[in-house]
Amino acid sequence: MVGLPVPKGELDFFRYMVDQIGDEVLVSDESACIVFVNDATVKGLGYAKKNILGRPITDFFQEKMSVRHWQKTYFAEIKRKKKPVSFVINRVVKGGRVRTIQVTAVYMSYKDCGYVLTVGRDITEQLTVYAKLKASEDRYRLLSEQAAEGILMVNLNGMILYANKAASTMFRVSPSKIVGTHFENYMDHSTVSKAWGCFRQVKEGKPSMCNDLNIVDKNGKIIPSEFMVTPILIGKRVAHIYVVFRDMRLRKEIESLVLESEKMKALQNFVAGTTREIQQPLKGLMDRSQSLIDKYKNRHFEYIGYKEFLDIMRTLQTMNDQVRYCFDTTERIVSLNRRRAKLEDRHSTVNAVIHEAVDMLKHSLEVSDISLKLKLSSNLPHVAIGPLELSQVIDNVLTNAIQSLPGGGGKIQVTTKYQKALNSVRIDCKDDGVGIPKEVLDHVFEPFFTTKSRGLEKSSGLGLAIVYSIVKTHQGEIVIKSDFRKGTSVTILLPVYKAQKKSKARK
Repeated sequence: MVGLPVPKGELDFFRYMVDQIGDEVLVSDESACIVFVNDATVKGLGYAKKNILGRPITDFFQEKMSVRHWQKTYFAEIKRKKKPVSFVINRVVKGGRVRTIQVTAVYMSYKDCGYVLTVGRDITEQLTVYAKLKASEDRYRLLSEQAAEGILMVNLNGMILYANKAASTMFRVSPSKIVGTHFENYMDHSTVSKAWGCFRQVKEGKPSMCNDLNIVDKNGKIIPSEFMVTPILIGKRVAHIYVVFRDMRLRKEIESLVLESEKMKALQNFVAGTTREIQQPLKGLMDRSQSLIDKYKNRHFEYIGYKEFLDIMRTLQTMNDQVRYCFDTTERIVSLNRRRAKLEDRHSTVNAVIHEAVDMLKHSLEVSDISLKLKLSSNLPHVAIGPLELSQVIDNVLTNAIQSLPGGGGKIQVTTKYQKALNSVRIDCKDDGVGIPKEVLDHVFEPFFTTKSRGLEKSSGLGLAIVYSIVKTHQGEIVIKSDFRKGTSVTILLPVYKAQKKSKARK
């Protein structure tokens, strides 16, 4: 039986996995014999799989080629480079039709045998479109001039060969003056490198690339745009770059309104949560003071025994703790508001905010005999969230960790580090508290949902809802993992702050 020399179970899994790929996957050995094809390849060639496996790959080339010639050119070149090689071939399929396939091939060795793995994509229709486009240039120009999107044709050096009316309107420059200039003249300098990155990838074989970039008009006004580039091929060679860009100012305005709406929602949660945090101890304070009044109001100048004295002192101590809690809560809000009034930008330093939050919770940590360890990476970049919001996030996460250790004692660890791949700062808070049962873990971000009590009164259940709302509003991520009776870990990812600076176009 023709096939790769791997165990049946692994081969079945490999086949199933590769059959899910839309591109054509084909494996041939050193003698050009086809040993594996996926469903997409079978469909593309038009033959049954049994009529493909075992045949030389050259049987399906339009160009007449011997196996020896294939070994000296394709196989030897792919093996020598030791990295993926891209090329275009004309393939003959069932019925004699010729299809143009864009192929990426790589050499691989398995059990002392060499193989070529190719992944192909049918670009026949794409090339046909380009050929028709080139043949009817006048018609294309007419359609292009009516387009609402800006359209450019740029050579490989970045010089503009064509600009439509919409591009001229956005740049505020006549088409005749755009042609012959460099595309960088109309790009915000902060996104020029991203544009070159798109150009480079389509020149290297990508069928198209899309990105959000900023263009500028002749007055230096920045216009956020969706920027899409496609290669224009002459034969197998990328001759020019086809650029389409769409004005995204309206979309950005709508996104800004949505963001503001989310911020208002976060603020409403903040206010509601703070109100609940103050109302609960105040209610307990009123209940206990009324209980004390009812118990002793008719006992004027009567001797009070030691047990009654202890009862009064315990009640007064509880009342004092509840008053202190209210005071600390309002003091924290006042402090945050003072800092917010001085803010000039929407960014903050994670480690500094964590230290401030820990200082505010020092009393709670000491009373509960909780050990808190900080492992904070140095030189972290600023994150795209204000100190007020970040303080609220850290405070609520730490408060939840403290409340998860109701019996006193226990450990909490907070770590920070920069995630380069995600361009984010990661914050982890782990405790060895009571944990959260699996059946309620999915509900912890819901407003007013709580599994904890504070003294005789329940907590508000808004802490994690506030945290979730604030983090999501600032394009961050939050994940909670917990093992019941073993502890909980909270992971927060916050995007790195990018300073917004006004720039002028290069003239």
